[in-house]
Amino acid sequence: MNMEQRKIQLIKLVMELGVFFSKCDDDFDEREAKFLDDYVDKMVASDQAQKKELEEIKKEVNMMPNIEDLIHETKQMINAVEEHEKVPLLKTLSYFIHGIIMADGMIHPNETKFYTEWKNAFGLDDNISIDEYLK
Repeated sequence: MNMEQRKIQLIKLVMELGVFFSKCDDDFDEREAKFLDDYVDKMVASDQAQKKELEEIKKEVNMMPNIEDLIHETKQMINAVEEHEKVPLLKTLSYFIHGIIMADGMIHPNETKFYTEWKNAFGLDDNISIDEYLK
């Protein structure tokens, strides 16, 4: 998988994680939608994707993902990157999921359940700090 394919796969994964975690509490809040849109817009602004490319990716996004598929897709993404990129990528995805969960100001039991399931699949604990990667 080349760099362009990994970029597209990552953007699609972020969108699907965002859709899943914003809907898993059966209350899709505008603040969650805004968080997801803002995150994706920042990816575009940082030249990780062009607007036209983003529209194409959006057409491919599974709007009804399940946690098993998301864990599988995350594993595929992790396997596609260099060894030294794996932990930073997982931490960044975890930070993103946490942001979606917190966007509406409420933590629903389903969000906790699925986030824990996702983190456990990758050996992540609750003490996730990505500060070292934001410098």
